[in-house]
Amino acid sequence: MTDLSNKLRLPVLWVAMALCLVPATEVRGNIRFFTKVMQNIQHYRLAGDMVQFNLEGQGTGNLTFYLTLPSRRNNIDEVLMGGYLSVGYAIDRTGLKVKTVYVTAATGERHVVTKVDAALLAKLLTKQISPNKFLGLIERIE
Repeated sequence: MTDLSNKLRLPVLWVAMALCLVPATEVRGNIRFFTKVMQNIQHYRLAGDMVQFNLEGQGTGNLTFYLTLPSRRNNIDEVLMGGYLSVGYAIDRTGLKVKTVYVTAATGERHVVTKVDAALLAKLLTKQISPNKFLGLIERIE
């Protein structure tokens, strides 16, 4: 009986380790994605200390990313474009399968909430559409 338990110990250990690594891989991928978003936000010189973001829909295959950036009164379009480019390049570099991206430009009490599908964002990154046309295609929610 001892001989059989020794033979089973290694496969059981491998299965247990594999089960532990699956969630850790997803979390590690999300941390890498969040890090890339923050690096891109700093690259575009947006106020990175006041940034809020969230990734929802993990495990469903329908990921939605929410990003809130502070804005001054007259640079909302610049903040939105910088936010979308930051998220788009992070998606491109990490390979995370995000379907929808929401970017909110917060100006004091006023919030401009916008939404874009990742497919449209990919067209912007590959220069199939111009930034001006992209800004016109953004769905404004509030």
